[in-house]
Amino acid sequence: MCSPITLAGMTISPMTMFSIASGVMSFMGGQAQAKAAAKAQRANLEMQYQQTAEKQKQINEKAALESNERMRQGMIDRGEARTISGESGALGISSNRLISDSFMQQGMDLMSIEKNRSNQIKQTDWENKSAYSSAQGATNTAYSKAPSVLDTGLQIAGDIYTHNTAVDDASKSGRKYTSPWT
Repeated sequence: MCSPITLAGMTISPMTMFSIASGVMSFMGGQAQAKAAAKAQRANLEMQYQQTAEKQKQINEKAALESNERMRQGMIDRGEARTISGESGALGISSNRLISDSFMQQGMDLMSIEKNRSNQIKQTDWENKSAYSSAQGATNTAYSKAPSVLDTGLQIAGDIYTHNTAVDDASKSGRKYTSPWT
């Protein structure tokens, strides 16, 4: 038979000790799970940031290659226009117009390449913000589901109240209370 323990002038029954131990273990386990979930979310978020950084690097490299290719093609087009003009003897307004048009087309293409690059970088930034929000939400959910100190205290108090009510009911009805710990 387990008998009550007196601690600091208070008598603590085995049921109370069990309730306290159970509540503390539940609290500690829930907090540990929440911390593990938060750590996993941080790791996933860090991986997302690394992937996004690599994606942005590739976007920038692609835009640089496209720009260089377009400038090279513009030089070739203008060289051909000069060659054709020189061979036909049509130097002057018409050849200058072809060369000016080539520069204009090249400029427009380069602006388009840059705009696409800029939009893709913005998109990856939004992906990062979305990933951060998702990770923060999952972390908040994990901590909100973990038992709090208040929850643990209420659980212990409820267990003690239930135990004490069972003891009082048994004594009022004239029967002996039998503890589950005996």
